[in-house]
Amino acid sequence: MSIQAAAQRPVAHVPVSAVKGLVAMVGSMALFITNDTFMKLALREVPLSEGLGLRTVMVSFLFLGLIVASGDLLALRHMFRRSVLVRSSLDTVTTFVYVAALAAMPIASTTTIYMATPLITTALAVPLLGEKVGWRSWSAIIIGFCGAVIVTRPDPATFSLIALLPLMAAFTGAARDISTRSIGSEIPGAVVGLTGSVVFCLAATLIAPFESWKVPSTPVLAYVVASAVSFGGGTLLLVFAFRNAPIASLSPMRYLLVFGALISGYFVFGDLPDAWTSVGMALVVGAGLYAIQREHAKSRAARRAARDDRKTGVVGLATGSRATGTCQPAAACAPSRD
Repeated sequence: MSIQAAAQRPVAHVPVSAVKGLVAMVGSMALFITNDTFMKLALREVPLSEGLGLRTVMVSFLFLGLIVASGDLLALRHMFRRSVLVRSSLDTVTTFVYVAALAAMPIASTTTIYMATPLITTALAVPLLGEKVGWRSWSAIIIGFCGAVIVTRPDPATFSLIALLPLMAAFTGAARDISTRSIGSEIPGAVVGLTGSVVFCLAATLIAPFESWKVPSTPVLAYVVASAVSFGGGTLLLVFAFRNAPIASLSPMRYLLVFGALISGYFVFGDLPDAWTSVGMALVVGAGLYAIQREHAKSRAARRAARDDRKTGVVGLATGSRATGTCQPAAACAPSRD
């Protein structure tokens, strides 16, 4: 190989856009933990519906500004589609339940239990989407779910019903993620986000009469503003990440939330995980990463089989050969080993 040819070879195997997507995912997780931290601080002084309502109004203006800036005002007609409203309703329930748990529980425990969402999503995809899950993936789901249960304190002497809230949020969050599959690509993400904000504001209005709202202090307003900016920025970075990098590379980074929550819990709230929480965290994160690795391996095998199939087809056409009853490629006849 000549020096000139060697110099012309690309020096990186990952596209620049993919690298930016990975960086955006890390930033997104950091901003979401920042959002949770500031919201937990705000909820020390104001009720749940007030804190979330104020944040949602601010985020709504952010999404509306994005829609106007991108020239997608006509897409607002899709706000009241059934699929968008179903997704927004599930997101509203998930947010209320999760933040209610966040206000009453250590941030690390709440985040860890909620990290069972990807595993529950995989389990629900079987009956709802008809997807196939092998025994190894089922094992990861069961182990991860057990880890989430351990963090909830199964000991009757220390168990609290509050610990079931993030687990409930994980189930509704999984249903929300699955319902997102039914939303057409012609609907911009900002429109989906704005619809969710409107539905959430309506829900907060219904809950408000049952809580005592108060004039927020300057620090609380600062916390809510910081939470809104972090939440909006995290959402935008998340969308950018999934549009510029492979899902298999991005998915493991969701578990950065657990470590971010540990850092926030220790330095901001003075919380340290005990033995139960540590064991549960290890099971949830380990099972989640294993399940993601399995899906990545299966996806890679499927792509390899497709490439082999195309090559076999080209050779067959070139040689004029006929099918002999054998499987081409051989991977098509191999039994599932999952």
